[in-house]
Amino acid sequence: MRITIFSLGGLLGQYVTNTALLHGAQVTAYVPDAKAIWPRKNLTVIEGSLQNRERVLEALLEADAVISVLTPMRVKHVKEEETPLADGNAMILSAMKQLGKTRFVTVGHVCIHAFGDCEDKYQRMSTKFLQIFWPGVYKDMQKMGQVLARSDLNWTLVRTCPGRDGKVKKVGQNCSISLDGSQFRPGYSREALAEFLYEAAADQQMYSRKMPIFYREG
Repeated sequence: MRITIFSLGGLLGQYVTNTALLHGAQVTAYVPDAKAIWPRKNLTVIEGSLQNRERVLEALLEADAVISVLTPMRVKHVKEEETPLADGNAMILSAMKQLGKTRFVTVGHVCIHAFGDCEDKYQRMSTKFLQIFWPGVYKDMQKMGQVLARSDLNWTLVRTCPGRDGKVKKVGQNCSISLDGSQFRPGYSREALAEFLYEAAADQQMYSRKMPIFYREG
């Protein structure tokens, strides 16, 4: 399987890349700084910005599936009207459509609401916290949700929220999935999340056009 991973150089991007390689995938990593990734077998690194359409198209040419892990902690929302994460994903989706690619998996914050959400206290609190302390990120996430909802590609948006248990734990331990937020708790394992993102990308029907919430249990 050939997977293209778009990352801004954070830890989650590294975990997803490692996971895909361990599963035997041919990986193309698209990052702003190629020096941040050490070379390995079956890994091709392409350096470029998310605004460079030609480079984005180059990264997508051989892809069977695409994983985008553009996380808020890796960007600066200098101006209120800027939405770099949503715009980056919009560029990837547009380039995919041009090339006839269909499977797209990305990650976003639980402040992105999906149809049927229970919006329990944890989701409401996480959303309000983001609105107050990181209004630029909140606006970016809202636009990201709209970009995905309007796309006719086979996408999956995995929603998360950082928490006290956000450090790595063993895959499968203390992590679960909710489609409506009724069982949601802040926090997750990056290693387990990376595994889930890879599995979703490899399975064309796994949470197709849905927004599952990935969270820690307990």
